[in-house]
Amino acid sequence: MFLNFLNKQAHIFPLAMYRAAFGFLAFISIVRFMANGWVKACYLEPEFHFKYQYFEWVKPLDNITAMYGVVLLCAISALCIGVGFFYRIATVAFFILFTYLELLAQSWYLNHYYFVSIIALLLCFIPAQKGYSFDALRKKKIEAPFVPYWSVFILKLQITIVYFMAGLAKLKLDWLLEALPLKIWLKAKVDTPLIGMFFQYDETAYIFTYFAILYDLTIPFLLWNKKSRPYAFIAVVLFHVLTAILFNIGMFPWIMIAGSMIFISGSEWRRLFRKIPKQILLEKKTNTAAPKRVMLVFMIGFFVFQIGLPLRYLLYQENVLWTERNFRFSWNVMLMEKSGYAVFSIADKNSEKKWIEYPKEKLTVIQEKQMSFQPDMIWQYAQFLKSKYDLQGYDVSIKVKNYVTLNGRPSKEFISKEIDLVSIGRNDIYNYVQAE
Repeated sequence: MFLNFLNKQAHIFPLAMYRAAFGFLAFISIVRFMANGWVKACYLEPEFHFKYQYFEWVKPLDNITAMYGVVLLCAISALCIGVGFFYRIATVAFFILFTYLELLAQSWYLNHYYFVSIIALLLCFIPAQKGYSFDALRKKKIEAPFVPYWSVFILKLQITIVYFMAGLAKLKLDWLLEALPLKIWLKAKVDTPLIGMFFQYDETAYIFTYFAILYDLTIPFLLWNKKSRPYAFIAVVLFHVLTAILFNIGMFPWIMIAGSMIFISGSEWRRLFRKIPKQILLEKKTNTAAPKRVMLVFMIGFFVFQIGLPLRYLLYQENVLWTERNFRFSWNVMLMEKSGYAVFSIADKNSEKKWIEYPKEKLTVIQEKQMSFQPDMIWQYAQFLKSKYDLQGYDVSIKVKNYVTLNGRPSKEFISKEIDLVSIGRNDIYNYVQAE
């Protein structure tokens, strides 16, 4: 029954529209990254790169030209995905290159970078180039083909997981009881034209907070439903345009608007674009292939992982916003306003000589900012300092004086100042985060 559901025919137009939107948005995002000078700031300037656990082996290229070349190739492959030109090669290349760039700099982590990598991986298996693409033109496939529904279904399912998990993540006391951090952010936007005057009131923050929770938990299901889909799509556009105006969150709003397009069926697209020549949206029944057993196993395993990964924080009785244990890759979108201060005390065990290390002397601005309130990055920086002093013949202990503020509350000691950071493992650092 389920296999028949996955194997039913679906018009390729929604899939082609999503492929084009995804490719072009990824291309624009990478060009913007280069234009803002972030290639140099992210990959070339830092003396030290924070790394994701298990991916410490991923390193930037030493040659500046080669590093820019990787980014440029990533942009070109994204553009090729958009127009459907050598699609299979382009999707694999884009997934590898983009994920490589993402893994180089933990301090630049963003949810939508992770989302782009996931979608790129899925597109490697999806025949999104079989219509409305240069590949289809090259092969003289003028008629728009059908594709197996599983190729559309897995994209819908992934987008549903993102929304729903983001909604579950908002079910925290700060959001529910204090309307934080929106209460802080909106009051900083009182100069916004037309609507800014309302942001000075706490009631506005509460309205936004509960609407955001309701939106995330329901919007994917409203998009699945044919009757509610038109209204849901309008809500998606309005919601994400508003967030793009109010908050500096890069390409994420536009990527999610593009994602909602995959829910619009081929027949609905035809009603939207009645002036398009009939042959462009021609429906001619063709046989579709059932997903192979290997593909089916991959799909099941992939989505079990995607559902389980965001729920890891439930294994620990702690405020994940404070400790940030398992915080990344869990769709914790816009949940906190957090900042910190950290300086490191170094002591040579042989001479008992002591001195202070200020991170701003060795880290970029964004690295120092992110490190100051993330335990595993504090631990990584201590290991970096130890390796530096090992080369100079010192045998050092390293402690940190660290204070953090969360959602406007008074700053508190974060990592215990008594612990020698070089004597513990990466995962052990969370055990020395002070109670909020």
